[in-house]
Amino acid sequence: MNQSSSQDYPLDQFGYQLLDTGAFQKLEQVGRHRFIRPAPQAIWPKSLPPDEWKKAEGEYKYFKGKETGGEWKFFTDDLREGWEIQFRHLVFKIRPTGFGHIGIFPEQALNWLWIMEQLKRRRGEKIQVLNVFGYTGASTLAAASVGAHVTHIDASKASVTWAKKNLQLSGLGDRPVRWIADDAMSYMQREHRRGKKYDAIVMDPPSFGRGPRGEVWKIENKLSEFMEACQNILSDSPVFLLFTTHSPGFSALTLENMLRTYVKLGEKDRFETGEMFVPDLSSGLNLPSGFYARWSAAQR
Repeated sequence: MNQSSSQDYPLDQFGYQLLDTGAFQKLEQVGRHRFIRPAPQAIWPKSLPPDEWKKAEGEYKYFKGKETGGEWKFFTDDLREGWEIQFRHLVFKIRPTGFGHIGIFPEQALNWLWIMEQLKRRRGEKIQVLNVFGYTGASTLAAASVGAHVTHIDASKASVTWAKKNLQLSGLGDRPVRWIADDAMSYMQREHRRGKKYDAIVMDPPSFGRGPRGEVWKIENKLSEFMEACQNILSDSPVFLLFTTHSPGFSALTLENMLRTYVKLGEKDRFETGEMFVPDLSSGLNLPSGFYARWSAAQR
């Protein structure tokens, strides 16, 4: 296992900061706005005084007795139209959503840098990257920004539109990106029948979801079938695989076992697993935020 540390996290040139955590909440600075959102794993006490938390312009709370579904309460002018933040050379549109999301997952920042690093090592090669469950496209932007040909797939048309907007905002509108609003499994199975291959796959499967035609996804029931579909469309000389999850009950070891089952690893290939996190600037702690497994082929 190769576990990243808070010293590795790219706080510089990032328009997001985790100001404080504790009492099952997190206080976030997202560009020019400050929010409070649930953080079920933050079981420790808060570090900042209440006056700092009261500066928040909005708060998302789960519906009573539930950890799925909730609502925003805004304390300043309506922020639903959104604004922009930057991660190095990438620009993201931020907007609070009904699910309590804001349009990016900051715990993925180290993975965006990792994607760029893998592709920079392959400069001059035409690398085909598939970003499955691509959401608003941060990994797509990371790959496209260093020359990859990217296929971005998500079941939500709204998310695909949002991702396209982020590409334009980042000045990458001319990059070779294909946008697909479809059920991920169905799409990959069609690609297999067509004989289409990809050199790299980025995947962040949700715990539960529905495709555009009512297809039901439950990660515990579908993951083996999904990994087989990934295996079927990998090129003969793949470059990398990035597998992340936020699903309760899963772990870095679970992801590692799935990759080792479905991907043939060479002796000189690199394999890394660990927890995703965001550094808490007040306490110096790291807020756990899911798991990752990363495989990269030795350069041939």
